[in-house]
Amino acid sequence: MLLRTFFLLLLITTLNLSTNTLAQSIDKNAEFFGAFRTVYSYVNTQDRAGISTDEHTLNARIHLGINYSINPDLKFGLRLAGRFSTNQDDFRFVLDDHTGGGGAYPAGVTTFDSFYLQWQASKSLRITGGRFQARFPLAGFIPKAMDRYYAANLSISHTDGLWFQWDIHTDWRTHLIISHNGKNGSTHAARSPLDFSSNAARISYLAQLEHRETNKRWVQRELSISFNPDTFIRDDDKRGLLTISSRAMMRLPYSLPSGELWAGGEFAISPEAPRPIDAGINVDEDRTLFGKAPIAWQVSAYANNFVENHRLGILYGQTEPHWLVSSSFRPNNTMAEIRYRYTYSSRLSFDVRYRLRTDLFTPSNAMMAQEDRDFYARFTYRF
Repeated sequence: MLLRTFFLLLLITTLNLSTNTLAQSIDKNAEFFGAFRTVYSYVNTQDRAGISTDEHTLNARIHLGINYSINPDLKFGLRLAGRFSTNQDDFRFVLDDHTGGGGAYPAGVTTFDSFYLQWQASKSLRITGGRFQARFPLAGFIPKAMDRYYAANLSISHTDGLWFQWDIHTDWRTHLIISHNGKNGSTHAARSPLDFSSNAARISYLAQLEHRETNKRWVQRELSISFNPDTFIRDDDKRGLLTISSRAMMRLPYSLPSGELWAGGEFAISPEAPRPIDAGINVDEDRTLFGKAPIAWQVSAYANNFVENHRLGILYGQTEPHWLVSSSFRPNNTMAEIRYRYTYSSRLSFDVRYRLRTDLFTPSNAMMAQEDRDFYARFTYRF
């Protein structure tokens, strides 16, 4: 593994030194870019039977991409992504039409996570088609989402389809995403028992309205609605999963000598979802707030540049047992996190995180609630 890591670092260094020269020699319209991220992670888990285990891993992810301007209004984008870990089983290159239920490929996988054409149809309308990253997390440097969010931390994920971005007003923008799903699953997070085997489940939809003014009091104001048709059975009927989420982040009216204080949150609800027991969690649905309508929420706060180039953030969130569409939060989950970031330059940053995750409800067939405590140290280098 050490030899493999050495050659990987050598490859990254060589690519970094050559990308600018390569771009200039090929075409002035070509922009090469990339990123290398490495993470040391320690996780302590006390499972529902009271058994404690520890895991130490060294992980990495690499991105290598190109943006090519065919003309002023048409752009082609391509990005290769690879994920590696000391505990991976093998190396594979894949071009799948779905990811796992958690919305990400496992370690050991390399794939193209972006492959698209983007057309600026008018000053206010942009259309993207192919495989792309359409991310809608709560703002801040601990980005997490209750619905669509791709390529977080070390994950590799994407969506396939069409993405329309329309500036309907000087202050407002709308997004419409029409996603294709494989019969074995979706490319966004969609956990069991959500099922995409029927023809009606081939297409998913997401619409979002967002406020474009982000330089004043409000950092973020967004409302999203997504729909996965014909994906679960309830009361013997096949139903579609509708998800409604809203998120907002604001600058607090207190200043720092060199930075800002932020605070915000996200709230999401599905009017109807599979029962917790059908999702593999033996919890009485009546214990949840709205029964068959699960909710999920998170709040976070930041001291950005409390000292120049240093940030500190905290986050807390909960998802009910039948919340199945978040890549950031597991079902039946509480999460508390504190994170520190030092930004050395526009290319290099360093993060330290401590996180505690627990069962929101203890399943009736478990001795105790599961607890996961984890720590990571992460370096990110962009080139």
